[in-house]
Amino acid sequence: MESFTWAKAKTSDAGEAKVAVLLPGSGYPVQGPVLFWVGEMLTAFGWHVQAVRWTPEDEPGPDPHAFVARAAEEAFAAVPLTSRRLVVAKSFGTLAIPWAEDTKTAGVWLTPLLTDAKVRETIAHTDKADLFIGGSEDKLWDGGQKSESVGTFVEIPGADHSLQIPNDWRASQELQSGVFSRIEEFVKALPDAVQ
Repeated sequence: MESFTWAKAKTSDAGEAKVAVLLPGSGYPVQGPVLFWVGEMLTAFGWHVQAVRWTPEDEPGPDPHAFVARAAEEAFAAVPLTSRRLVVAKSFGTLAIPWAEDTKTAGVWLTPLLTDAKVRETIAHTDKADLFIGGSEDKLWDGGQKSESVGTFVEIPGADHSLQIPNDWRASQELQSGVFSRIEEFVKALPDAVQ
């Protein structure tokens, strides 16, 4: 795994830095449309954005949660030190949910693996108001079972695990525009996230 700077914050005062880390899916890189436009959005809002890329040598091993957590930690270690942190993850990258809970890092979780027991257990006991977005046709999403008391669960009707409508690029583009609007609202509502 490696991380690279997507964009540096436009402020020179490290105390004012807002840092976001993008975590990809196993087959969905940060250059994929959903993560790409979130990276661009955060850049426009003055965030320093650090993106993770899986390399051919990567092997998650028996503990993929620890593997993804290590990627998040290394990405945050490569950027300005700040308490204003956000992680935006897609699919496999959402295995960082337990790490984000332990570190109290805000999260936008795109197509989270809600079928994973450790992820589900963490979400059930969190007090963080994170954003979870998934498609109704995604077998790894269950809409939060509408039983979680914290966090916002947004289900996109007809969307698959890529947050797309199969065989309909225009509908996919339109629904992703709505996804970006929800993420924008979430980011603007974060404490100290004045744009």
